[in-house]
Amino acid sequence: MGFVDDCVMSKPAQGAKFDLSSLIIDLSEQLPDPQPIVRLWGNLIASRGNISAVVGLAKSRKTFLTCTVASGFLADVEFLGFDTPAVGKIVYIDTEQARAHVHKIARRILRSIGLPTDRNHDKLIVAALRELTPDQRKEATAEILRRYKPDLLILDGVADLCNDPNDLHESEALTCELMHWSSEYDNHILCVLHSNPGGDKARGHLGSALLRKSETVVLVKADGATSVVSPQYCRNEPFTEFAFQIDANGLPEACGLPVPQPKEDVFAEVMERGKVYAHSELVALIMGAADLKEGSAKSKISRAVKAGLVVKNQAGGYYLPGSQIEAAQSEFSDEPF
Repeated sequence: MGFVDDCVMSKPAQGAKFDLSSLIIDLSEQLPDPQPIVRLWGNLIASRGNISAVVGLAKSRKTFLTCTVASGFLADVEFLGFDTPAVGKIVYIDTEQARAHVHKIARRILRSIGLPTDRNHDKLIVAALRELTPDQRKEATAEILRRYKPDLLILDGVADLCNDPNDLHESEALTCELMHWSSEYDNHILCVLHSNPGGDKARGHLGSALLRKSETVVLVKADGATSVVSPQYCRNEPFTEFAFQIDANGLPEACGLPVPQPKEDVFAEVMERGKVYAHSELVALIMGAADLKEGSAKSKISRAVKAGLVVKNQAGGYYLPGSQIEAAQSEFSDEPF
């Protein structure tokens, strides 16, 4: 793929001039509402001139979800709730997977809606940028936008356009570039990011910058064989949480939301009712039962006390609630009883 220098968006030179009058809002100007690009069960989630994000842990099936968005954009009818009133073109860029896997992504998009998978389609362009450097990926994305002018760009692995997604200035610059592209080409750019381990927040300074500027932030969480999709942030009316799974043909299909399972009470399992435990003894029990390190076990005990799962008496002993134990106990040593 050839690149052209004048398509590379670089940081403006110090003191660069711009037309200030073009930035001032003129209330006499009649502007139409942004044109919807992607809807979910009739709710607007992506419009022209904006960016959005799909966030989730690795293996939460984020790529399956974005394939579903692409299928809904290309289909004549809605697909798993996704559809579009726009008529146009979609570009799907993958930055992480080998070409063979990206071929499968392209075919999955088409198979889902019954289109042939043995030839190219004018409305779908798929690119694999894994082998390029971050700067080359950004340059290639700019050239793809210039050449194909898609109405919807799905950027699966937006962090790979950064040398360091934790660099504040580089992250802000890339976010500004994405917003510039969405305005210049009057399209929508849907970015896919990883979330922090153990949390729902998008990773790095890039994640924080993108989430602040996004029209919609979609959170994907895996629950066994099911993926739950929920609105983390919506500038428009939020869509209703839903779930999907992968069928026997390797295609996404809608399914019911998983039933929440009651959390196991490890304290009820390891503590005898009517017995008082020293702190060190209880820490050791929790470390063994929950496979935790000492610091995590201590934090778990503190949270359990606040939640009322465990009672701590004035002398520093711990026991299960309802044990009929006197609140005031004799002073405990830090040795097991």
